[in-house]
Order: sequence, then structure tokens, then C-alpha cells
Amino acid sequence: MKAWIQKYNKKYNANLTIRFIEKWGFYEDLGMSVEECFVIFNQAWADIDNLESIEQDIWQKTKMLSNLGTVDIVTSVYPEQAAKVKEWLDRQGVVRNKIVFTQDKTILEYDVFIDDSPSNIVKVVQNGKIGLLYNQPWNRQVDVQQDIFTGQGQIFRVYNLYDAIDMIRSLKKTNVLC
Repeated sequence: MKAWIQKYNKKYNANLTIRFIEKWGFYEDLGMSVEECFVIFNQAWADIDNLESIEQDIWQKTKMLSNLGTVDIVTSVYPEQAAKVKEWLDRQGVVRNKIVFTQDKTILEYDVFIDDSPSNIVKVVQNGKIGLLYNQPWNRQVDVQQDIFTGQGQIFRVYNLYDAIDMIRSLKKTNVLC
């Protein structure tokens, strides 16, 4: 998001900060369409030298996740940015099986999803999956206790990948995950 904000500020001569981003559809408050928003995301990905990792030592955390199961990176970034995404992941040492480009994560056959999008998490949970909502300013309004769907999947809030690792281990111990 920091790179997106930098690109937006430069393009529109604005002073936007990360504190403005309080909901997933933040671009609507800026009078933008989702397509315009993704154009700027693509520009941010094209400038991978300025992209920061959301966590330090992400290579180590993804290695630990890979010891618990298959790790795929699933993104809605436009496929034409695939080479840049792969290069950035390689630079960070992110351990993964593959990179999946899709606009609809709910069609994928994973047991657990880690995502910062409230709408993506709700959709995967409605399909009976476990959703780990990666805490961000734009999803803090989600009350995970209220957003658990009876007889379906569950949502758990995680604050970093260590939390996600601990949650997955706990779910495996209680046989929620095999």
C-alpha cells in the first residue's frame, strides 16, 4: 500500500497517507473505479525496487508455513505483472509452491486462506474454508466473532505470519485441519 500511495500522490499531486486507508474499497472515497485503482497497483509492482515487505524475515516465515503444508501465493495483480511479482518474491526469499493469478480466490481448493481483504475472507469462509484475516487498517471493522458462519468455515484475525503459523498448528492439533 505504501508504494500505491506514493504512485497515487505523484500522479494526482496529493498528500494521501496510509491512515486514510480504513476500508477495502478506499479507492471509492477517492472517486476512483476499481480499474483505476489497479492501474496504480500495476505501476507500483512495476517499480519493485521500491516495494517493501509487509514483514521482516518473510523468507523464514514462509519456510515455516511450508513445513505445515503447501504454500501458494495467490494474487489478483494483473497477470502481465507476473514476472515482477515473481522477481520480488525471489528477492525476498519467499518460499512457495507456485504463484496463482486470479480475481476469484473462492474457486481455489485450499483449506486455509491468509488474506487482508474482508470480502475475500468472508467468501472463502462461506465456502467452508478457514480464513485468516491479516490485520490491516482497511479490515479492522471486521468483527471476527460475528463473522463466523455456523456450519461453515471460520475467520480468525492474525497480526503477522507467526500468528498464522501458530493458528494453523493449533487447528491441526484439534483436528480442524488434517
